[in-house]
Amino acid sequence: MANQAQLASNQSRYLKAARGVPRKGQALPQGIALCGRCGAHMGLHYSGPAGDFPVYKCVSSQREEGAARCQEVRALGLDAEIELVVLKALEPDKIALAVAALEQLEQEDAAVRHQWQLRVERARYEAERAQRQFDAVEPENRLVARSLERHWGETLRQLEQLEQAAQAQLRQQPVALTAENRRAILDLGEDLPALWHAPSTTPADRKHLLRLIVNEVILDQTRARGKVWFQINWQTGAITQHWLVRHVRAYPEHAEIEMLQERVRILNAEQKLDAETAAALNEEGFQTARGYPFSGNIIWILRKR
Repeated sequence: MANQAQLASNQSRYLKAARGVPRKGQALPQGIALCGRCGAHMGLHYSGPAGDFPVYKCVSSQREEGAARCQEVRALGLDAEIELVVLKALEPDKIALAVAALEQLEQEDAAVRHQWQLRVERARYEAERAQRQFDAVEPENRLVARSLERHWGETLRQLEQLEQAAQAQLRQQPVALTAENRRAILDLGEDLPALWHAPSTTPADRKHLLRLIVNEVILDQTRARGKVWFQINWQTGAITQHWLVRHVRAYPEHAEIEMLQERVRILNAEQKLDAETAAALNEEGFQTARGYPFSGNIIWILRKR
C-alpha cells in the first residue's frame, strides 16, 4: 500500500493533488505549489519565444466549472525569493536556535512522560490501598464489605483507563536529539548553501532538498497590486508568510506607484534634473516597472504621463 501511495504521488496530476517527482526544469516548488485562492495544486507551463519562462498556473476552476482561470504567477522571481527565504532559515544561527528549541521540547516531553508515570503509580497505589481495606474488613460487616468492594472496583477501573491512556501517550515517538543528531543538524547550516549553489547540483536536486524542508508553498498574486503573497508551510509544522514585489508590464500595476509618483514630484519641485532624480530613486531602492534601475529618459516619461 505504501508503494502504491508513493507511485500515485509521483504522478504529476495536479488536479488530483498529486505533487509528482521533482523534475529537471527550473521551477523550484514544482508539484508543491498551491493556489492561494482555491487551494488546488498549481500546474506549470513554459512561456516566451523559446519556452524557457516557467509560470505557475491554476486552471482548476476553469476545468471543473468553466469559470475564469484563478491566477498565473511567474516563477523566476518567485523562485529566487523562496530560495533566499529557505537559505536564510537554514543559516547556522537559525539552526542553532532551532536545535535549542528542540532541546526544550525534549525536556518538556520528558516531563510529560514523567507526569503520566506518576499518575499511573498514584492510581495503582489507590487500587492496592482499596484492596487492603476490603481484605481487612470482617465478613460479618456485609454493608461495609460491599461498599469497600465497590470502591475497590472503581479504583481498578480508573487504574485500567489511566494505564491505557498512558500507554497511548508513551507509545508516541519521544522527542530525542542525540549528540550525533545535534552535530549533523548544525553542520547542515554550514554545508547546505555550498551544496545548493554547487555546479554539480541540478534543479531536480534542489527540488529534492526543498521538499526535505518545505511541505507546501501557497501562492496568491491577487491580494495586492504588483505583489505576490506566498506562504511557506515548513516540514516542521511552522508557517511563514512573505511578499514579493513582482515585475509588471506597465506603471499602473506597479506596487509602489503612488509613492514613486510622489517622490518624482518632490524631486522635480526641487529643480532636480531627470538624471539626478533617477539617481536618487535608485539610491532609495526604487525600481522600474520591469525591475530595472531608473534612467533620465524613464523619469522624463513618468513626468509626462
